[in-house]
Amino acid sequence: MKVLIIGSKSIHVSTFIYNIHKSGMQIYLISEDVCSFDNVLKENIVNFRKLNPISLFLNYSKLKKYILEFKPDVIHIHQLNRLAYFSSRIAKKIKTPIVSTAWGSDVLIIPFKNIFYKYLTKKIIQNSFLVTADARILINSMQKIENDKKKYILLHYGIETIKSKEKEQIIFTNRLHKKLYRNNKIIEYFDAFSKNNLTWKLIIAGNGGETDDLKNLVKIKNLEDKVEFVGWLNQEENNNWYSKSTIYISIPNSDGTSISVLEAMSAGCIPILSDIPVSHELIIDNENGIIESEGVNPINKAILLDRNKLVAINKKLVESIASKKKCTANFINIYIEATSKINL
Repeated sequence: MKVLIIGSKSIHVSTFIYNIHKSGMQIYLISEDVCSFDNVLKENIVNFRKLNPISLFLNYSKLKKYILEFKPDVIHIHQLNRLAYFSSRIAKKIKTPIVSTAWGSDVLIIPFKNIFYKYLTKKIIQNSFLVTADARILINSMQKIENDKKKYILLHYGIETIKSKEKEQIIFTNRLHKKLYRNNKIIEYFDAFSKNNLTWKLIIAGNGGETDDLKNLVKIKNLEDKVEFVGWLNQEENNNWYSKSTIYISIPNSDGTSISVLEAMSAGCIPILSDIPVSHELIIDNENGIIESEGVNPINKAILLDRNKLVAINKKLVESIASKKKCTANFINIYIEATSKINL
């Protein structure tokens, strides 16, 4: 089966491609950025960030050309954005089934900013055979936009559990360097924590538009010997940091269920998460992780937790909801069902 992925440069997309490729799928990719992921037969770039009429027309024509060249059996959209909208329009016209996966802010925040964004999101949902989400809060939000319960399914990407090594005094984070993910706040928490915990290190993976600003913040706070920027990591490199880090921190303003969080939990890290609805689907505060609260440094709370108890709870939880084998099989079954129905 030929699967066209419409997605961004993200470890989530890269990991998903790896999983379904291992199941025998032929993978093509269209993104707004150069991704260079493994296991992709061909990648094309189409950028809809400029909304002037000439750019829209040219890029829409380019996108249609690429989709027609690939001749996919199914198109899988990751993140409901402008590229997803135009892809779904083309797919509907050429009668190619679409499966869409919501990520977080794409259905929690952006559609409610104005009528235009809400319209785009609604049309993507309507054009999709099914829309998957890895958190109930995302489905609830989408139902406010398009109230068709048959359209939605709660389904995780699926992960390979990660074996824990001997834990070191390391705090690890690997979300994108964008305002949404509040990496500057993580540095501030670590700065305060490290004053009384001199041997701990903060490892910041990933990249993005705020990378230089974050590095400047580290310099201003004189943390250059305690904070390390390790850049964009492949799966093996990420796994190595998960396995030896004691704490994993991810505090975005909005999110779905992050694969990175699940991976960190499987590796025995103590998760620190922001106080958003999806965090409460995974964590009971002060039991199997820490949920950020105003006026309290969550790192100070994390090091006091009973890690043995936490590891037992999180291992069982991750295996029950995010088994890679089970989740990947479910996605492929959706592809098969979508292609069979489009051909009736």
